[in-house]
Amino acid sequence: MILNNLEKIKNKIILYFDESEKIEIYYEVYSNLSILKGDQLSPKRIEEIKLANAEFEVKNSAFRYLSNRNHSIFELKTKLKKKGFNSQIIENVISYLIDKKFLNDYTFAENFVRNKVEGRKEGIMKITSELYQKGIAREIISEVTESIKENPKNMLNAFELGKSKLGIIQKRGETDYTKIKSKLFLFLKGRGFTNDVIYEVISKLNIHNEEFDD
Repeated sequence: MILNNLEKIKNKIILYFDESEKIEIYYEVYSNLSILKGDQLSPKRIEEIKLANAEFEVKNSAFRYLSNRNHSIFELKTKLKKKGFNSQIIENVISYLIDKKFLNDYTFAENFVRNKVEGRKEGIMKITSELYQKGIAREIISEVTESIKENPKNMLNAFELGKSKLGIIQKRGETDYTKIKSKLFLFLKGRGFTNDVIYEVISKLNIHNEEFDD
């Protein structure tokens, strides 16, 4: 087909061909095509232009997500699929992002663990579950969560949370020490801490029966 005319509208270019056919593409895509008015374009070349434009659109969408926060490969792929993009083009873009170091599940998992331990004060069980939900491989999860076990911040987080929760329980007038320990256990379990960490925290909080007797 012969390219009869071009029209720029905002960030896009409309290519007008004979037989009243037209294609709308991004200006950035057009600027890399080296095509001019009057050029004869084969059906194969037109399909290549359409593919380049589609990939550009998916990349733009991917970079918008990545500019907000880091994503796992699974997370980003899922979001792009929800936008209705072609599956093969999504795979091409994901491969590109991995190759250019914009996506890395190991780095994502490391940062995720650091944020959850240092910022959110979550335990290893909850962090592990969340990483699985984000599509991180079992081997990566095992490796990046191993450091939590030896991190003194993990026990400190659990103790601080337990101490705070104990204060709230006491203010509510609870005096049954067995119920208090049960509530602390369930609370810390919900925060993702392991049983051994929880038992140690309860022991350090020094909760004894006589303290809550009348």
